[in-house]
Amino acid sequence: MKKILFFVLFFSLFYSLSFGGDYAVDKGSNMFGITAGFINASGDLYEDEEGNSSTTLLVMPSLAHCIVRNFGIGGDLLVLHNKQGNTGLSTLGLGPKAIFFFGGKDSKAYPYLTLGFYYVRNTIDYGTHDRTISGTRFKFGSGASIMIADHLGLLMEASYNWDNLKWEKAEESEDGSMVIVSMGLAGFTF
Repeated sequence: MKKILFFVLFFSLFYSLSFGGDYAVDKGSNMFGITAGFINASGDLYEDEEGNSSTTLLVMPSLAHCIVRNFGIGGDLLVLHNKQGNTGLSTLGLGPKAIFFFGGKDSKAYPYLTLGFYYVRNTIDYGTHDRTISGTRFKFGSGASIMIADHLGLLMEASYNWDNLKWEKAEESEDGSMVIVSMGLAGFTF
């Protein structure tokens, strides 16, 4: 699997360098980004017994390839860790995304809309035992890449995330939502 992923990334980069676009979000361009975000999560899925919501930090590497001008497809990796009292939470998620940019060759910023669908797995450490809850996440977001150099952008994004997760050996799933605000950097090859 690692060899296939490496081949796909290598081919995408080689293809874009050989037949790349004229600017950051032109056909053939690639975006490689990393963002960090602050999350305030609520609902039955994320509140503790006293009704306290969860506050967490998220790191999310991502990539996208513009298949046509201003439209790219790619993927995100979600890495999250939270500690609340004696309980620790580690989350790992992975999935595809689509991103639609606005702007042209001479734009100093590229506003965008993004959709994503992820498989998410949470491992909760209670100190004496672990439990796992997993399922899916749907993300709808908007943001902007403010170009600070020809090939480097400052990313700012806000997204609404809806989770449908199920405890191991449980029959019913639980829903919850998150609003995520994140900032980071993106490198563009074209």
